[in-house]
Amino acid sequence: MFCHPTEKDSHHPRTKDHAERITVDVSPSRARLPLMPSGGARASIDLSSSAIAVTVSQQGVRVPILIDGRLVMPPGVAIGPAGQLYVGLDTTAARSLPADHRFVDDPADLLGKPAGAYDATQPDPVDLLAAVLRHAGHHAAHQVGQPITKLTVTIPPSWGPRRRGQIGEAAARSGLPSPALVTAPAALAAYATTLGLTMPENSCVLVCQADRHPATLTVLQAVTDGYRELATQQLDGIPDLDHLITQRVVHTATNDDDPLRAAINQPCDANAEGRLAVLESVRTARNLLAAQDRAPVLLPAPRQPAVITREDITIAAQPLLDQVPTTITGLLDAADVDTEHLAAVILRPAHALPALTDRLAHDTGITPVLVGHPHALADGALVLTAAHQPQPRAATARLPRVRLRISDLTGALLIGACSLTLLLQAVLTADITKVFTSVIGARTSLPQLGTAGALAMLTALAVAHLAPTTWLAGTPAASTPEPTTGSLIRRGYFAAAVGGTVAAALYGLATGTAVGLDYTPYLKWALGGALPLAACAALIAVTAPRIHTDTTPTWLALARPAITHTITAAAGIFLMRAALTLTTPVDLTGMPGLAGSLGAALLGAATALTASHSRVIRTITAPGLAIGYALVFSYDTSSALIVGYLIALTWWSLRLTAHTLRLAFPHVRAALRRLTDRATG
Repeated sequence: MFCHPTEKDSHHPRTKDHAERITVDVSPSRARLPLMPSGGARASIDLSSSAIAVTVSQQGVRVPILIDGRLVMPPGVAIGPAGQLYVGLDTTAARSLPADHRFVDDPADLLGKPAGAYDATQPDPVDLLAAVLRHAGHHAAHQVGQPITKLTVTIPPSWGPRRRGQIGEAAARSGLPSPALVTAPAALAAYATTLGLTMPENSCVLVCQADRHPATLTVLQAVTDGYRELATQQLDGIPDLDHLITQRVVHTATNDDDPLRAAINQPCDANAEGRLAVLESVRTARNLLAAQDRAPVLLPAPRQPAVITREDITIAAQPLLDQVPTTITGLLDAADVDTEHLAAVILRPAHALPALTDRLAHDTGITPVLVGHPHALADGALVLTAAHQPQPRAATARLPRVRLRISDLTGALLIGACSLTLLLQAVLTADITKVFTSVIGARTSLPQLGTAGALAMLTALAVAHLAPTTWLAGTPAASTPEPTTGSLIRRGYFAAAVGGTVAAALYGLATGTAVGLDYTPYLKWALGGALPLAACAALIAVTAPRIHTDTTPTWLALARPAITHTITAAAGIFLMRAALTLTTPVDLTGMPGLAGSLGAALLGAATALTASHSRVIRTITAPGLAIGYALVFSYDTSSALIVGYLIALTWWSLRLTAHTLRLAFPHVRAALRRLTDRATG
């Protein structure tokens, strides 16, 4: 057990609670590219489960936080004689504390009393919870490398304004921002949707959280912007499941006059140490039974260990199971719904108690969706708050940038060199037919000219990609406000659309002038290769500033043109054209056609790599296309092979544009999905 002591907080003045309730009403980049925006991150802390879990939203990705090397942290707090606090202890660790230390199993369980009602001799639970939140927030900020500027806390559904206000005060004392509060059932329902569960609007869902005593059942209704709580009820009136199992184990393994029986039945008995040891052994055995059929339970010496099975747990839990049918009936009546209205049943299961799953399935007619991941509630709460907290967009944010270096221009220069090389080869190797001094015809590769135009546009896109990530020189003057990232993206990509189109048009005009013929077919091909990319660049310029700041760095990494794929394709086209040139054909190593076949193979591999981002698809298609292109390469097929690469390059730009639209308008996809669900329903 590794715990961090923290000095007790100095008393903070009580501030008005601003906690936000979101329960029933909600529903390979450049080395120098900054990977995270400035401004902090959102952390989600789950206080409604048996152990504390923390998740951070980083660039739209949920990152689980390790606290002291553990995926979840026990909520227990030890209090030293001088007021020092040790957080993250469980009952096992607490038994080894010195006699002058006090232990609180879970500070959240002590909340709920009005201000001033706490005994001066007792620890303030708000201070204890503040120490827990501070410890969790410290690890979250350290792991993601950003300060925590937004906070979400998951709480039980039964908590009202008093305890909600105390959570806000604990967050203030810990130095964390005012929290958005999400109830556990709403968080579980939101997490279940990330697993593929669909809940049409106005449908209902029954959520059961059985991993903490008392077990709680809640009926939620899916609404346009989240979930509305219709009714909630706890399985009260019965002991904790661990206590029920402990009673069964002790009564089965001991005699009637054994003092351990009295200790189990009377929690205040003097033999409390033995009772706590058996309870902890039962908890350990239940965890083991989740993966095996039998588990030992250690009893205080000189008693022999007992062995329990899942059937023993089911028998011990019978009082709890017997309450389920009646509770469900009353809960559905209170919510004014029938089982036919339930679209799903979601269960946060108790360890090694499959009978509860079967009972819920029997009483509702629906097989429950099991949600056992330790970070499920923290993740689900993030899903809800991300949907309801407006995030800054690139149009108003300023991501950090670095000073422009020559190495940053390397990619754009290489792509531009490939474009000019293909243009010059197409012009200089053109087979021109003359009658006397008049040119009556010219044969050259028009698809190659189209590729040169497309690569000219790609060069412009590579330059535009530098705009929001680098300075042209130094730091701007203080009197001149720094442009926002969205403004830089808009200017850069509009300039790329115009500049690339102009360059492609000049390619066509220059080719017609060089061969001495009408430039119309050459202009059509050069512009035909560039205009689809130009249209995509213009659409990106309009929509990309709407992307949320958290996802903008990831988008910038995806938007950077792939230099290696472009060079490979250009080299392949160059070798193919060189092998087919009538005036100066290339013949390497005395083997006719080897250069052309090699070029076709390179072009095939580049086409496959450009058309997909999937590593699996690339691994399968790149060798196949390389071999296929090399086998079918000839004078008659060379143009078709080049057109295939142009199509792949256009598909890359369309895919990037579609991804930009999804990030800029995330709610459109959800709205279309709801319309589809209505149409199919």
